[in-house]
Amino acid sequence: MNANPLSVKLTKLLSSSLDDPKLRTSLSALSEFYTVNAVNARHNLRGDIERRGTEVNYELLHELENVKNQFLELEAEMNAMNSLCQEMQDRLNLANDKTITLLEQTDALREQSNVCLVRQTIMEAFLDLFTLSESEITILCSTAMDITPSFFDALEHLENIHADCNALLITEHQRAGLEIMDSMRTYRSISYDKLYRWMQNECRTMSRPDGMMEVREVTKKAIQALKQDDQYFRSILEELVHVRRNAILRAFIDALTRGGPGGTPRPIELHAHDPLRYIGDMLAWIHQTVASEREFLESLLNSSEKRNRDRGQAEVKLPKASPLRLVESDVSDAEIVNSLLDKNVEGTSRPLKSRVEQVLISQANAITAFKISNLIKFYSSTIDKAIGSEASLSKTLHEILEASMHMFFEAIGKHSADLLRRPDAPAADLGPTPAVKETVSQLKEIMKSFDTSFVQADEGNQDFAPILSATIDPLFQMCEIGAANQSAFNRAVFMMNCLHYVQLALVYPFTKNKVEDLEKQVQEYVDIVVVEQHIVLLKQSGIASLIQAMETKDEKTPLSLVPGMDAATVSTVLSRLDHFLGSVNLDLTSWLSKIVSSRLAKNISTQNVKMFVDAYRRLCRAIEDPKNKYEFPATILVRTADEVEMLLVED
Repeated sequence: MNANPLSVKLTKLLSSSLDDPKLRTSLSALSEFYTVNAVNARHNLRGDIERRGTEVNYELLHELENVKNQFLELEAEMNAMNSLCQEMQDRLNLANDKTITLLEQTDALREQSNVCLVRQTIMEAFLDLFTLSESEITILCSTAMDITPSFFDALEHLENIHADCNALLITEHQRAGLEIMDSMRTYRSISYDKLYRWMQNECRTMSRPDGMMEVREVTKKAIQALKQDDQYFRSILEELVHVRRNAILRAFIDALTRGGPGGTPRPIELHAHDPLRYIGDMLAWIHQTVASEREFLESLLNSSEKRNRDRGQAEVKLPKASPLRLVESDVSDAEIVNSLLDKNVEGTSRPLKSRVEQVLISQANAITAFKISNLIKFYSSTIDKAIGSEASLSKTLHEILEASMHMFFEAIGKHSADLLRRPDAPAADLGPTPAVKETVSQLKEIMKSFDTSFVQADEGNQDFAPILSATIDPLFQMCEIGAANQSAFNRAVFMMNCLHYVQLALVYPFTKNKVEDLEKQVQEYVDIVVVEQHIVLLKQSGIASLIQAMETKDEKTPLSLVPGMDAATVSTVLSRLDHFLGSVNLDLTSWLSKIVSSRLAKNISTQNVKMFVDAYRRLCRAIEDPKNKYEFPATILVRTADEVEMLLVED
């Protein structure tokens, strides 16, 4: 069954979506010409729409015709422009063909110009590096111009040229290097000769005797520059030594004879009556001069030691080492200063030595001679550190030190000879004699002086040992000769007292070894006193004969059968022992009262008690021994050895 067309159409219309963009666009276009909703209008709607489409197509064709015409005009203009460009290109090609040769020539000239600029720069640098300017040549060679800092700048440039010429000698420019070096050698010779003559005049002005002159910076630079030529440097140092040596010698003679300006300080020779002050003032003046002269020379040479002390100051800019130096020298500034200092002050050696020797010849006192030696030794060691032990002045000081020590030992020897020629006999108290006390008093003065000499303990033991031997050994020899007629006991006590008296004076570290030697000698005499006293104690106690019989009997014979050793005799002797024990310590004190040292007296007393107790103990053991055939030994021994020891120790 066929559907109703109207129904189908309505269904289609109703099912269509009003949101469809095409539908909305169509309806909008339709509303422009479909304004009346009439029957005719609805019947003619298709025709109207077709007619409207035709009109629109005609309008589009018209517009496209206009676009076509515009494109045709544009094409004509483009063709005209293309013709013009082609014409211009043809003209450019023609002009390029005509100017290409000129451009090539321009490029070639530009490259040549660049090469010339580089060569010009190289030549300017070469000339700056290897030639001196006119002003520098004038500064270096003109005698009318004084030495100024600019002179050393020019001289440094000259030395640098010499050094840099070495680089040319290893290239293909050897000829240029040799020619430059030859010309620089001439300038260098003239400039160094000018500098040397100027420095000669400067040296002649350095004649102030105190050495505390202000050294100008230009003078320091001149000295440093002259170091580059050994011949000039040695010559200027010789000139400096000549001036300074004469100035220092003249100043030393003036200090001795005229004193300072205006008479202050006074002349040193006014104190010639006082040997210590006289020699001390001379040595102090020389020591001060050495110190100030070293300061002057270090400042002049601008040595490394001076720079280290004055660190922080600007250093002098020195020229580089020249390849034309005649001799390469490894001598340091410090060695140069020491050498100059030695030569500058050596002129003082002769007047110093002659005056010191005059004082020593007229000096017979050992104490004063030793103080002089000690003073000379102090300044000798101090100046040795300043200028070295091989310097002329140091050697002179060593010689006068030896001379002073020789005079000292001569004085000591003369005193010792007097002691041995007239030895003092011991007094009744067996104490030290006046000669011993006088000698020890003299020794104390010598040791006190030596103690102030700033020597180390080990050095002091070695240095002072000969002095102690020269002083003490003859003294004890004199004591032994003087006590030759005394008993062994009195002689030993007297020697102990003398040794002890000397020991008490040896309180310094440098006498330690001698004190130990004396202690050994004291101990020998202590042993003699102990033995002598032990014999006396045995005799006074009554057991001496018993001890002798016991020690000398035949081993096979019983002790009781030895004559004088029977029980009754031994018992009788030992019965008197208590009386001896009650007074023995008083006796010991009386016998040892002449010993000055209480320590030694106590030591001797203790040893005597010990030896007596040991002897008595041996006797007791012999009596108690069954081999000796004593009946009832307990009745014979009224005191045991321990009881005797206790009684002696308690007393």
